[in-house]
Amino acid sequence: MSGRADAPCPYHAAGRWARERFGCGIFRVVVDAGFSCPNRDGALARDGCLFCSIDGFRPPTSRPHLTVSAQIARALPVLRRRYPRAGGYLVYFQPYTNTYGPPEKLDAALAEARAAEGALGVVVGTRPDALGDETCDLLAAFARESFLQVEIGVQSTDDAVLARMRRGHAWEDARRAIARCRARGLRVGAHMILGTPWESVESQWSGAALLSAAGIDAVKLHHLQVIRGSVLAREWEGSPEPLPGWRDYALIAAGFLERLAPRVVVERLCATTRPGMLIAPQWAAGADRVRAEIRRVLIERGSSQGAVAAGP
Repeated sequence: MSGRADAPCPYHAAGRWARERFGCGIFRVVVDAGFSCPNRDGALARDGCLFCSIDGFRPPTSRPHLTVSAQIARALPVLRRRYPRAGGYLVYFQPYTNTYGPPEKLDAALAEARAAEGALGVVVGTRPDALGDETCDLLAAFARESFLQVEIGVQSTDDAVLARMRRGHAWEDARRAIARCRARGLRVGAHMILGTPWESVESQWSGAALLSAAGIDAVKLHHLQVIRGSVLAREWEGSPEPLPGWRDYALIAAGFLERLAPRVVVERLCATTRPGMLIAPQWAAGADRVRAEIRRVLIERGSSQGAVAAGP
């Protein structure tokens, strides 16, 4: 099969899912609700995860000194110009760990997001170790009234790799967190980092099967980035490690998708960061080209999401 542009998409793309779920295209508005993180407040560590640099990812409109409503109002004019065909948006609690703190703080932030004009729902980013029963009950109550997705930073299913990333949790913690959410009917997304120098390709691919078996609904794939301000950036100055090129990364990601259950929505295939923040890898290809290469690999193989080992 050729990699022609008009071939059907070989994976469960987020755009298609959004049109089926909401009847229109959507975008996300990133807000900072002022939560902390156990890897930053001293509960586990103070420097954050190895790769973490908040300002490398959050837009300038997302700042905790502003209310959720004010952040949405600042971001919408720019995002509506960028996505003129979108019919609505999701409020995305992205920076830090948004279920780490008093439940009433989260409840108030969710209520403010739900009240925003044009908002179709909320996405809550968090860690596996910050999803206790009380918090999950609160999220489930919100989800009965509005669309809600919990996005868990899993990053890897290999405990040795998680330790190297300074995550402070194991794969089993993530598996239990997913189960706790699923038991309450919550929609769950997982973030995974591919292309690290610490994990075999086979281990990365096996993560797709483990996530599928755990019951996730969506996944975001990121390639490892060395971003200014992160612990990894400081390490990189003295001892840089080899990272895959963009074509090699596309092969890893394609193999991951082949082992991912077909029902799982693929929300992202590679990472992006703010201009001037990226140290490595300095790929010659941008995100659009990397996505096209992943698609080309699958189409030319005559393959698709779930083709190698379909999940449940």
